Amino acid sequence: MTQNILSAMDSDPVSSIDETVESVQVADLVKEAFFEIISQRDWPFLFQLVQLTGLGDTSNPTKMMMSDTWNKVKWIKYNKKDVEYITPEEFKDVIDNRIVQANVIDANGYVINADPQYWTSYDDKYITFDGYNSAVESTLVGAKTSVYAVVQASWTHVDTFVPNLPEKFFPTLLAEAKAQAFVNLKQQANGREERRAQRGRNTMRNEAWRNENGEAKYNGKVNYGRR
Repeated sequence: MTQNILSAMDSDPVSSIDETVESVQVADLVKEAFFEIISQRDWPFLFQLVQLTGLGDTSNPTKMMMSDTWNKVKWIKYNKKDVEYITPEEFKDVIDNRIVQANVIDANGYVINADPQYWTSYDDKYITFDGYNSAVESTLVGAKTSVYAVVQASWTHVDTFVPNLPEKFFPTLLAEAKAQAFVNLKQQANGREERRAQRGRNTMRNEAWRNENGEAKYNGKVNYGRR
């Protein structure tokens, strides 16, 4: 992509992204264009099945940690069962309204004889569940969790790096970077590439999923969990 953009600007050819000052600038613009595209929505190609990290803290047996590399949590299962998200206020109401019962509900309102039913997050880093089965485990464990999350996109600034982007969207990435390169480095607009980039953005909004059933299910505006 760096070579393609340099050629379009009638600049000197290069064999590496760090060969000239201009090639470094162009490569940086490709990176910027990539992350600009990534920031526009929760792209399905960044969804992964991951696991929470167990704290092993018996004083907080129902508390677990999200990875810093996750941008958003879609759903959580524990021990292969769905765990429902509720707001922090709703969660507090649930545990406060429970009646203490030996070997069933502890003094803080947490279930201690069954897997969790609800989860929330007070700080967008840690997940708090409403219970655990103390007869089976002393704390909730990461290996029993299944989390469907949007992970952060990564970038390695080397010649051979291929951005994590569906192949059909690479022309849009190239057009975005090329249009910006003409403005930044040549101080002139490239209307053709700008129009191509706009068409690509329109396509990306409507065809992010290869599974045609995906958009209707996941393209809503209401999202819970990590933001």
